[in-house]
Order: sequence, then C-alpha cells, then structure tokens
Amino acid sequence: MGTYVQNVTSYTSSSANSTSKTSGNTLGKDAFMTMLIAQLQNQDPLNPMDGTEFAVQLAQFSSLEQLQNLNDTMNALPEYLGAFSNAQVANLIGQEATAQGNVLQVSGSSTKIKYSLPSDIQSGTISIYNSKGLLVDTMTVGSQKAGTQSTTWNSSGHETGDYTYEISAKDSSGNGVTVNTLLSGTVTGVTYKNNVSYLTINGQEVAFSDVTAINKSPPSSSMASLLP
Repeated sequence: MGTYVQNVTSYTSSSANSTSKTSGNTLGKDAFMTMLIAQLQNQDPLNPMDGTEFAVQLAQFSSLEQLQNLNDTMNALPEYLGAFSNAQVANLIGQEATAQGNVLQVSGSSTKIKYSLPSDIQSGTISIYNSKGLLVDTMTVGSQKAGTQSTTWNSSGHETGDYTYEISAKDSSGNGVTVNTLLSGTVTGVTYKNNVSYLTINGQEVAFSDVTAINKSPPSSSMASLLP
C-alpha cells in the first residue's frame, strides 16, 4: 500500500495542480475525478479497493458536482434578476412618477410644486431659479402638516424650460425644518447604467431607488370614450 499511496500522490499532485484545482485549497470536481482514476490505476492488485469505499467516493464526487452546479447557478442569479428587474422597470413608461429631486418643468401659466415635510411647519419660503441659477421668483406657504404637500406656482411670464427650487421652512418653535423636494411627471424613458435603472421624468434621469411613488396614468379622452 505504501507504493500505491506514493504513486497516487505523485500523479495527482502534478495533474490536479496544473488545471483541475480551483483557487486556494478548494478541490474541483475535475481534480477529484483525476484522483479517483489514479487511485484505481495504481491500486494494489493483491489488495484492491473495497467496493464500499469506492461507492462512498463516487457519492462524494456526485455531491461535489451538484454543489459546483449549484454554485454556478447562484453566480448567474444576479444577472437573471437584473434582466428581470429591467424588464419590469420598462413597463413604467407612460406612468406618473414622483421622485426625489428639485426640477420643475415649466410649460404653461401654472406649475405644481411637490415636497415632503418630515414634521409640521408653521411657515416656509420657496425660491425658484432658472436654468442659469438666477433667482426668478419666491413664494411663501403657511402652516402645513407633515407628509407630502404641494402648491401651485404662477409661472406665467416665465419662459418654457427647466427650473429648480429649494424650500426653507420653520416649525411653530422657530426651528428650521429640512424639506425634501420632489419632482413628478410622466415617465418617458428608461435607461440602464452600471446595473442601475434610471427613469426619465420631465427630461431628467432619476435613479429608480429615488422614486417614491408610481401612479397609473388615467386613459386618454379618446380611449376613455371606448371604456364601458
């Protein structure tokens, strides 16, 4: 048996280390099979391997192969989930979305401004800037409860385009309250960058993780007339 062990060790160390062994000290299934074949080829004819022991080793190989296949499947899972998620996000095109942001798309005489209050406020000031960063208007708001709020800006007299806004607010004790600005509009496109989905809302790319609400768009007047 000493010669047998030496032969197996010599044979497997040269073959397994070349191509069949995985990184580190993990033995791959190819190296395992190489060792098993070497063991059969180098067994002592006068003292052959016990059948039970051989069956156990085959069972070990089967388990190793199943674990390897499972590992390959798990490694591919993120890619499959990413593709599924991207397909689902694409279905949001045409829907109304609200997301974190401070962009206003002005195209008429009135523009809705949405924001989220973490707590009640006593008063607030909304400052609106044009695309060049110049202050073009200010608005004041009165007492409001915590939660999502909105107000309408009289944007008549202002050019069509994108504007930004910021809000400063105080509570009943005069302490400042941090207001979360929101943008809302129809989702017109979806892009994917570095495994991240972005929605195009009012011409702005917004990470899907920044979306706070999705509302199904009402049917158009032509489609509504066809509904019962």
